Parts: sequence; C-alpha cells; structure tokens
Amino acid sequence: MKKPAFIVLMLLCAMSARSFGQSFDWNLRGGLNLMASKNPDKDISLLWHVGGEAGIRITSFGIYGELLYSMNENQDGGDPVAYFVPSIIGKGYWRRSFFVEFGASFPFIADDSEVIENTLNPDGKVFLAAGLGVNVSKLEISMRSTASQSYGVIQLTASVSF
Repeated sequence: MKKPAFIVLMLLCAMSARSFGQSFDWNLRGGLNLMASKNPDKDISLLWHVGGEAGIRITSFGIYGELLYSMNENQDGGDPVAYFVPSIIGKGYWRRSFFVEFGASFPFIADDSEVIENTLNPDGKVFLAAGLGVNVSKLEISMRSTASQSYGVIQLTASVSF
C-alpha cells in the first residue's frame, strides 16, 4: 500500500514541476553604456559593459543575479572609470518573447582610477534599474536604465543564453 502511494506522489510531483516550467538560465552579456557627458565637446558619452547573468525562471517570472564589468564616464571629467556592478534583477515575461526587468545595482570602482571622494561618481551606492527586452531563440536584447539622483546610465545589451 505504501509503495503505490509513494509512486503516485512522485508522479504528481514530477508532473507539477514540469507544468510549473522551472528552468535555470545563464547567459553572457555585453553592450553599450549611454550617459550624459560632462565633457563640453560632446553631449553623450558612449562606453561599454560585459559580464554574465544567472538565475531561475518559473513560468512568467525570473530572478537573476548579474555581474558586469562596466566602463562609465568620470562625472568629474577625465578618463572613464571602471566598475564592477553586481545586480539583482527580476524579470516578468509576456508571451515568452517580451519581458520587463526591474531591480537594484551596486556599482563599486574596479580599478585604481583617480576619483575624488564624495563626488558624483558612484561607489558602493544602490541604484534602481528598470528596462524592457525581447528574447529571440538564444539571443536576448534589452534596454535598461540605471539611475540614482543626478547619475544615470542607459544600457543597451545583447546576450547569448546557454
């Protein structure tokens, strides 16, 4: 009696897990950073970012951890500043192809840039992030805005899922 009940329970668990649609996703990301330039010779600064993202997706919602290496404009002028940007991102999927993303980023300076303390350059501050994107097979394309008070970055990203 216990053995058939155990088998039925295991079958129910397997079917519910399958119908719930859980998956582990990870991808490599790279793209462009657009920022308002502090250089008087140009209006927009165009730099880059690369990194990875991994997380769990359950049907139409996913929670992801992300780590980017990002080159951003120095808000006090001068050479660009390199950042490591760990993030926690939630994604809501619609029709399997489209998604909205929201979360928080925690940028901190990655190199020995000569950045003056207490400037507009972020270091260890929390930033809110929100964006939109589309999935096409294994390719994901997204646009995300990351901002805090007077500092903001628009990231245009392409990623490949594995």
